[in-house]
Amino acid sequence: MSTVETTAVVYARYSSHGQTEQSIEGQIAAAQKYAEQHGYTIIHIYADRAMTGRNDDREEFQKMLSDTATRQFGIILLWKIDRFGRNREEIAFNRYRCKKNGVRVERVAEDVPDGPEGVILDSVLEGMAEYYSLQLAQNVRRGQRESAKKSQTVGGCKIIGYNVNPNTKRYEVDPKTAPFVTEVFKRYANGETISEIVAWLNAQGVRTTRGGEFTVNSLHRLLKNEKYTGVYIFHDIRNEGGMPALIDRATFDKAQEMLKVNRRAPARVWSKTEYLLTDKLFCGHCGTMMVGESGHGRNGTKHNYYTCWNRKKKKMCDKKPIRQDVIEPLVLRAIGKLLENPATLENIADQVWAAYERSDTSGDTIKALDKQIADVDRALSNVMKAIEMGIINEMTKARMDELTDQKQALSAARAEAGLAGGFKLTRDMILFFLQDMAALDRSNRDSQKRLIKTFVNAIYLYDDHFNIAFNYTDNGKMTVRMQEIDDAASGDVFGRCAQSPAKSRLSR
Repeated sequence: MSTVETTAVVYARYSSHGQTEQSIEGQIAAAQKYAEQHGYTIIHIYADRAMTGRNDDREEFQKMLSDTATRQFGIILLWKIDRFGRNREEIAFNRYRCKKNGVRVERVAEDVPDGPEGVILDSVLEGMAEYYSLQLAQNVRRGQRESAKKSQTVGGCKIIGYNVNPNTKRYEVDPKTAPFVTEVFKRYANGETISEIVAWLNAQGVRTTRGGEFTVNSLHRLLKNEKYTGVYIFHDIRNEGGMPALIDRATFDKAQEMLKVNRRAPARVWSKTEYLLTDKLFCGHCGTMMVGESGHGRNGTKHNYYTCWNRKKKKMCDKKPIRQDVIEPLVLRAIGKLLENPATLENIADQVWAAYERSDTSGDTIKALDKQIADVDRALSNVMKAIEMGIINEMTKARMDELTDQKQALSAARAEAGLAGGFKLTRDMILFFLQDMAALDRSNRDSQKRLIKTFVNAIYLYDDHFNIAFNYTDNGKMTVRMQEIDDAASGDVFGRCAQSPAKSRLSR
């Protein structure tokens, strides 16, 4: 194993909701213990303090993701998966970015086992992290609504033209920027263009609340902000007169009408084809991966295909391409067949639950931390005895401070481990997750991605069938025969390279 593969960094964070600075110290202490047990060398610690996990816009977190490209470390140690994002999309994207750069993510408090069941367990834990995030957000929103009823600020972006009174938490006029807001509306209502006003603002040295120059988009947002009429707005809460008015209603309404008149149709958005079976689909002839590409059928219609990588590179393989709109629905149908069988869901739940039971080391972590705390207590006791005997010098003082800091960090780690140990997955939770997945709308693209990512391990495609391996061990395989496909409805299934009709090729 290379040095980079055993070189690790730690990412830790705590949010501002019910957690403390010691949460980070505890996470770091647990990560150091984990690294020692696995023979890893920690070279750096990234820490975001009092940052929300509801999105991944965190300075140290983003720096760490950027640093994965340097190839200086091969492992990121986290306390739990929720430190990597609070919804499946963010977690999956951030992990993919690390994987692309050859960096793997390991969790100190969630030891997910290797093997097919581990993939499903991973999805269950990601779902629980998202659920926790939504619950936390709900509690935060409840507090925000109470503040909003009083027309108090609820955090978030500042509003140019206003300051927040630190005592009342209510908005008040900012004498420096409010005149510019009033002038913007006046100029736009009198016929000046957005571009002209943007140039004027930037020439005056006025900056957005984020410190940047004004752009067309930022000025659009300013002109659409109804709060400048004195209406405090938070979701469905509207308090007329809840904040100082910088413009009158007539001027605001005129600006909105002019925005509608001057609105241009948005430029056409180029969309990139998304291939759901990337990293899952393999050539049955040579075993190499099949990749997505575009091509044209015999009638000139553009289609998307999966093509054998060896064939694409003109190496020795005769596997014909297959249309994306043929193979993906067949795979999704196979997943649907799997999930529609209650006995199969029970079987998968049993296997994932067994994998979770084997991987749950929270009790061992607590025992190890308790032992370390006891060792520190004994050392502290010895130092205190020395002090009582009159041995007081710089060395004993430094040792006392060092041991006190160690105990504080270990106690925080023990508290976190206790919380983690307090939450246990149950077999019923796993089964509920599987049943919830089975009920997903399979026509929805996001649902399709979740189903394939969670349940499909690998697919080997042959000319007349494909073998699909699912993410569970016992009988987790299926052979799917691609029966006759109506050429008039689906075209040439095996792409423009096929010399004979798809129907005859499939029915051999």
